Amino acid sequence: MTPLSDALTVAQKRALAALEKAYVAGEIDGEAFAAALAAFGISDPIDVAFLLSALDVCREWGVPAPTMSERVTAAKVEPATEAQWARIRRDCKERNLDTPDAELTKAQASNIIESIAAGTYDAKAFSVPF
Repeated sequence: MTPLSDALTVAQKRALAALEKAYVAGEIDGEAFAAALAAFGISDPIDVAFLLSALDVCREWGVPAPTMSERVTAAKVEPATEAQWARIRRDCKERNLDTPDAELTKAQASNIIESIAAGTYDAKAFSVPF
């Protein structure tokens, strides 16, 4: 990660929190919410639909959108499990691919497993550059 990508991630989280608060308060509708998300790089239609559905429940029951401290706690990064590493090593060996040599999170390991299965795995993306 670079300082710029770190800053982008922080800014996206803050922008998302502001949008969620506005949506739950009824200040913007779903279409405006989705358009604003897309404008700052969050555009997966399935994820957006699920998020809107969850926020609709918050709105219906009078629950505020999650606070920033709740987000930080929920976003705790967990390292890849040994089972994920075993699967990655096995799949890479079977397909004669380079195994990643960087530390991985659970989410990264999951993405690697999916990309190996899809034939789109790029070992360079998960290698230590030196």
